[in-house]
Amino acid sequence: MDLSKLFEMQRKLDERIEKQHPRQQGDRRIYSKLLALLVEIGELANETRCFKFWSNKGPSSKEKILEEGADVLHFLLSIGNEINVKSSVEIIPITKTSLDAQFLALYDQARLANIKEQWEWTFNLYVGLMETLGFTWNEVEEAYMRKNAVNHHRQESGY
Repeated sequence: MDLSKLFEMQRKLDERIEKQHPRQQGDRRIYSKLLALLVEIGELANETRCFKFWSNKGPSSKEKILEEGADVLHFLLSIGNEINVKSSVEIIPITKTSLDAQFLALYDQARLANIKEQWEWTFNLYVGLMETLGFTWNEVEEAYMRKNAVNHHRQESGY
């Protein structure tokens, strides 16, 4: 899978954000991005409601779940750019026996996504999760592009 187009789109967004919100001395932005990645994974899990055994309410719409998946991808790509991941990564989707196990594996692995080898493992778990949720890579990519445009607009409007 060639991720060069997505890495480039993310690089442009990150540069814009860096310009509007420059790093301060001692700023370890990579840790902020890792935390944001974990938060977005949690938001994605929340929309699927896969762990809410106590509730009769079903998952959010596929569109909302896909949008949250695009948010996860934004931070994965941003971290990948920061640690100089190559854009041609061998993608082998990793899937677990259940959706909650998939989320737990991704959540656990994402804590180490600032290390190249661990980033690839995290990315493979992410791709496996999105496949388990019923999305094709084309759908994920299109959702990322839509959300990227939204994020640029947010920067224009002082988000």
